Amino acid sequence: MNIPTKTLMTIEHHSLQLVYAPLRLHRRPLINKLMISIEEHGQLVPVVVVPSGHNQWMLMDGYVRVNALRHLGKDTVNAEAWNCDPSEALLILLTEHQSRPWEAIEEALLLQELHTQHKFSQNDIAARVGRDKSWVSRRLSLLDGLSESIREAMISDKLSLWSATRVLVPLARANAEHAESLLNHLLKHVVSTRSLGDFYHHYQRSNHQQRSKMVNDLDLFFKAQASLIVEKQTQQLQAGPEGQWCSKLRLIKKTLQALTALTASVLTPPSKNIEHCEAIEVFNQVATEFELLTKSVRRFVDV
Repeated sequence: MNIPTKTLMTIEHHSLQLVYAPLRLHRRPLINKLMISIEEHGQLVPVVVVPSGHNQWMLMDGYVRVNALRHLGKDTVNAEAWNCDPSEALLILLTEHQSRPWEAIEEALLLQELHTQHKFSQNDIAARVGRDKSWVSRRLSLLDGLSESIREAMISDKLSLWSATRVLVPLARANAEHAESLLNHLLKHVVSTRSLGDFYHHYQRSNHQQRSKMVNDLDLFFKAQASLIVEKQTQQLQAGPEGQWCSKLRLIKKTLQALTALTASVLTPPSKNIEHCEAIEVFNQVATEFELLTKSVRRFVDV
């Protein structure tokens, strides 16, 4: 990879072209943190630009810094101008010059830009950034099922990366209309990660009719889930540590019964394969923990 010449300069905001803003995550807490740093110490790290016409510069790296400077009312940006084209700059940024660790989705979006707009094959990208083709493929697969609306919400910090990749994207693959309905609800209401995970868990176990009812009245579903959580917390509070202790013991009893039923199929005939040895090792660990529990109980009562 050719190393471009680099020149430090000061650039006015109106001379910057924010072409790659849709490919970078805009996290307000990060901007706020950087604003405090700039107020105290000034802009310590220059942004990266490449030439784009007369007195115009394409911003390649430093979108958070530019946002922070604008919010502070600064007129100019300290920049490092690279004498290369945008595709070369993107390849360098992906390999060695990142002002902050990038999210996997940001890398995926930049790889997609190189693949679709700059016409690099996946093999070419892998070779240029020093990665396996499988890494490039896995990153690009993160964008499968990522609709424009989901992508825009995620980029603009209205939707968390977890919500997008763990719930909305797989949901969109199954039913795009349901995913859009859920997205619209999330953009208007605050929904915890736990509640969203519960929704997706219920959705997976439900039939088509039940799924439609859930999606058609999301407000009712999340309110019902919140009520169940409060009710469970109330029951735990009423039961106290004694109730929780008994509840966990009953769960252990059921688990032990299930393990007893599986023992013959797992350990017969005796063998020395890895799975068999691992099963015995885990059993010994559990047996040790049970012995410690038994000793602890016997300190207080005769059993």
